[in-house]
Amino acid sequence: MSYLLTIIVSLLIIYLVDQLIQYLRDTYTTKKTKDVIGQHIHKYQSLMHEFQENNNKECEYLKQQLYQQNEEQGVKLTNNDLISMNEELNALIADDI
Repeated sequence: MSYLLTIIVSLLIIYLVDQLIQYLRDTYTTKKTKDVIGQHIHKYQSLMHEFQENNNKECEYLKQQLYQQNEEQGVKLTNNDLISMNEELNALIADDI
């Protein structure tokens, strides 16, 4: 009978200590939360920003190359010609992405 009483008291003490530890942990510690979704959204936005910057740089580079080639060949383009070429280039790049 003494063994049974010792086992029951031991289990009761273990249970009470466990409850006390959980209470102290929940009451006096701050919960760490990870913003996984916000982190992925931020990564996606930074990638899209980088792609857009590269796209704009590539467009400017191609415009400069075209302008230099036309200058060398003596061809003069109007502003409307450049706008239509830019629209075609943007449509082409948008199809690739």
